[in-house]
Amino acid sequence: MIKRLKQYELTVQLIQRQARIAVIIRETAVPKDLIKAAYKELLGRPGNPGPIKESIRGLTHNVKRYKEATLFAKLFRSIETENIQGGIDNVIQAFDFFKMSLPDSSLDFTTAWLVARDLRNKQLRLITCHQCCSPVLIIVGSEKSLERCCVCRTAVKTEP
Repeated sequence: MIKRLKQYELTVQLIQRQARIAVIIRETAVPKDLIKAAYKELLGRPGNPGPIKESIRGLTHNVKRYKEATLFAKLFRSIETENIQGGIDNVIQAFDFFKMSLPDSSLDFTTAWLVARDLRNKQLRLITCHQCCSPVLIIVGSEKSLERCCVCRTAVKTEP
């Protein structure tokens, strides 16, 4: 019973951050119908249906969004280092810090969740620019990954 209550509490936290329904289902195992009803009750509108994007490659088309994803990744990595077993709680905490820092950001929770997932799966790497020491987010194995630091425009070395 306690486990179920924690799942429902997590569901509410994710709905408050406007996560896609598919993300909430993956993280909580709460039935879709309950999530939809809770979404409508809490936010007064239906949740975002549909599948989760399987990649963040679309971020590379917009430098501003790429910078935002990089900042989120840096915050997430810092929190994850302190709390290895945090799971989704680390994503929520990093996203909340991110939104406090950049309240007008267009980065949504689902994209932040994808960034965290891909960092954990090593499909994304966070490296440091050798010129200005800014974090640089690299999409492993992608030709679309930015090859320059978003801050100083120096070419980055992506070798492991």
